[in-house]
Formats: sequence, structure tokens, C-alpha cells
Amino acid sequence: MMTSGAGEAWTRSEKSETVMSALQIIALIALCLAMLLCLGLTILSVPGNWLILVLALAAGAVEGFQQINLFIILVLLALALLGELLEFLIGYAGARAKGASRWASLAAIVFAIAGALLLAGWIPVVGALLGAFAGAFLGAFLVELLSKGKAELAYKAGLAAMFGRLGAILSKLAAGAAMIALVIYRLV
Repeated sequence: MMTSGAGEAWTRSEKSETVMSALQIIALIALCLAMLLCLGLTILSVPGNWLILVLALAAGAVEGFQQINLFIILVLLALALLGELLEFLIGYAGARAKGASRWASLAAIVFAIAGALLLAGWIPVVGALLGAFAGAFLGAFLVELLSKGKAELAYKAGLAAMFGRLGAILSKLAAGAAMIALVIYRLV
């Protein structure tokens, strides 16, 4: 039989609070891992930032929307939209920076999406990324070559589109990382 005092075992309520805290920590770690996976999916042209938003909504629902409240959800939505806008604008501006036509810039975006979708099934893990870069290059290159007939200019436009695609992906990743940081900050 235990005596009362400083060495007394935890009471039932103290035990359940400690177990709950451990469960909360495990849930937070699982949430972080899931959000990081979603961020990685962004590289593969999967809408990872939108999945992060869905996970944040689920976390908010679980915790009663006290920490992840309407304002935070709206900020996360704005960050996801900003990521999409930056992805489009930077991808578009990449080819335009080297004098590519509007059509070549738009073709770079369309071909990047098509390339990502096409190679995602053929080359596991990195296929979508390689397809996006190759597609951006090919789209801008072909349209410039067909419209201007100069291979050197088409090549430069293709390279610029490819690097523009890299910048687009990095900007979208930055938006996703900011979303994750905000969710973790609010929940810790």
C-alpha cells in the first residue's frame, strides 16, 4: 500500500493528462510528417499545398478550431493561392525573360504539366519533376522554333522556360513551407 506524499504515484487524472499529452505529441508528429509528405508531392506537380490546407482543417476540427481558427484558415488559403499565382507568373516570366513569345511561355506551362503527368507514371519518384522541366523546355523551344525558325533563340527560350519552372516550383515550395510553419506554430 502506498503512502501519500511527494513520492505518491500519479492519480488517475494526472495519468490521463500525461497520456493525452503523449497522444497529442504523437498526433502532432504524424501531422508534421503528413504535411512534409504533401510538400514533397508539390515537387511532383501534385497539389500538395492544397492537401496541407486540408490537413490543417482536419487538425483544426480535432482541436475545436481554437488554435487553427477561421483567421488562420484564411491565411493558409491565401498562402496556397499565392503559391499558385507565383508558380504561374514565375513559370510564365521564365521564358519571357529571354525574349520568348507569349505563346511560347504558355506552351512551356502546358508542356510542363503534360510532361509531369506523362513521366510520373514511367519514372518513379522523380519522373514528374523531370517531365516538368523537359516539358517546359520542349514547349518553349518548339513554339519559338516554329514561329521564328531560329534554333539558337528557341534553345535560349527553352532553357529560360526550364529555369523559370524551377523558380516556380521553389516559390510554391516556399508557400507550402510557410503554411506548415504556421500550423506547427499555432499547435505547439
